[in-house]
Amino acid sequence: MTTLRHIGKSADDLRFFILSDGKHAGGITVHSVHPPCFSYGIAVAPALRRRGVAKAALGLLFEQMKARGFSQAVVQVAPSNAASLALHASLGFEVVSRDREAVTMVRVL
Repeated sequence: MTTLRHIGKSADDLRFFILSDGKHAGGITVHSVHPPCFSYGIAVAPALRRRGVAKAALGLLFEQMKARGFSQAVVQVAPSNAASLALHASLGFEVVSRDREAVTMVRVL
């Protein structure tokens, strides 16, 4: 079971530990908030990758952000990061721009 634990210093400091079966599995930081959009970074421990942890954690994040009134998530992924590109495509993100340094993807919540 995947859960998020808020570790920010305030309600608006949106940093979370990702817990998988009660153990630390990674983290998410919401680092850009421009209502109705937000963007984030996510990291999952190497030993827990490709087990659905990131997908479950992002689902929880999207629920929390939607409850806060946000309607769109934006993420930038390195073009060489095939795993992250595949993850975000599986979550319904669509590519809106691409260059040598980043693929920008958007998802309506």
